[in-house]
Amino acid sequence: MEAGTMRGYMESARENCPHSGGLQAVVGSGFRCSACEARLDLEGVERWLRVAEKARDEAYSSVEGEDEFTRIVLGERQREVYRRRKVLYELRSAPRVVATRPEMILISYDVGENSYECRIFYKEPRPAWGLERVSIEADLEPILALRSHPDPNVRLACDKVEEFHTLRRRLAEQDAPAPLRRVFYQNEL
Repeated sequence: MEAGTMRGYMESARENCPHSGGLQAVVGSGFRCSACEARLDLEGVERWLRVAEKARDEAYSSVEGEDEFTRIVLGERQREVYRRRKVLYELRSAPRVVATRPEMILISYDVGENSYECRIFYKEPRPAWGLERVSIEADLEPILALRSHPDPNVRLACDKVEEFHTLRRRLAEQDAPAPLRRVFYQNEL
């Protein structure tokens, strides 16, 4: 299978997903489909609704007659528009969750395991969904993979781990001793 073929299939599956399980609000400003893992902002949900409205309108203009099949097609298209509108209205009325910002992020390098231990400290109570500790292999690829994590504070910590990792590599290239830990305070986040 070609490299681009699988990506193309996954993208078309996301575009064509009916999001029948509904969309769930995620931390930040987006919504996620549990079936296809697509992430949409409010404009994306509105576009998704417009696609159903366009399909319904095309069905009205292309299907002629009053037979049973025509009524079934038009009824199904109209129900899909209603379902998508209901999802959009529910998402618009859902209260937006404000992410609690960390007070401090401590990153420690573990020489034995060649990994970073990242601890996230909060001044306010930690959010129920939030992580306090993340371990990341000390390589750029796993660090960059965390940029797509649903928790915005993990993504923030990932950026700081990348910054620390880059500093350690630069110092190692200069044969200078690299620090084993780094603390990022709130004003640096």
